[in-house]
Amino acid sequence: MTSRESPVHSAHSDSVADLRHSSNMFAAGIGEVLEALTASVNRPNKKPIMVEYTNRVMAVGRGRLSAMNGRSALMYMKSKFGLLNTSAAVFLQATFDEDTVKFVEVDLDSWEELVGNMHRLRVIH
Repeated sequence: MTSRESPVHSAHSDSVADLRHSSNMFAAGIGEVLEALTASVNRPNKKPIMVEYTNRVMAVGRGRLSAMNGRSALMYMKSKFGLLNTSAAVFLQATFDEDTVKFVEVDLDSWEELVGNMHRLRVIH
């Protein structure tokens, strides 16, 4: 068990490994399926985030946005859409995994936690 794994996660991994290496062909097959499902669920989202401002839509790499904090991401979006010199308030709204239609305002202090679950981002000016 690594320092980042919980005891439950480690026990689950050990159980799946035991199944996968079972002499029972059926159990080994179930172990392989569970291992594949676990790997696909734990894979980070690599899809770009579609960013909207007025009638423009821009695809921005999720990795690039994940590397920034919220304030840097806002400044990056302002630069991309020509809003650096605006004196009006600019903020971000996003859709998330739970509801991919409804936009909600993004808390910039929570950016790092939220960006992995974003589907679309909207710049409001």
